[in-house]
Amino acid sequence: MTAKDQDGKVIHTERRKYDNWNLWFEGGKWVELRQWDITAATNVNLGLEPEETDEETHIIFVDDNTKEVTIEATFLFENEPDHWETIKTVTKTVTFNPPKKFVKE
Repeated sequence: MTAKDQDGKVIHTERRKYDNWNLWFEGGKWVELRQWDITAATNVNLGLEPEETDEETHIIFVDDNTKEVTIEATFLFENEPDHWETIKTVTKTVTFNPPKKFVKE
């Protein structure tokens, strides 16, 4: 996720990695239960399933002269080490109204 102001200056960036852990045993090999008790293992899934969404809130402080911020979030898939493929990109722009000036009468 990258947030840029109206001049293209990056004001915030963050990367989150989802992991998919699968256990694979080669056939014909004996795995001693005292070393790895698969029946006592707790299933921990830190992955993001297909069509599942994730939501986060980030508070970003901007300068008074910032008129708009464009936020781009890209979902990438690492199909082999250091080789990333773009799955989806979403871009949103937030426009700030100028602060109202109050004049004492």
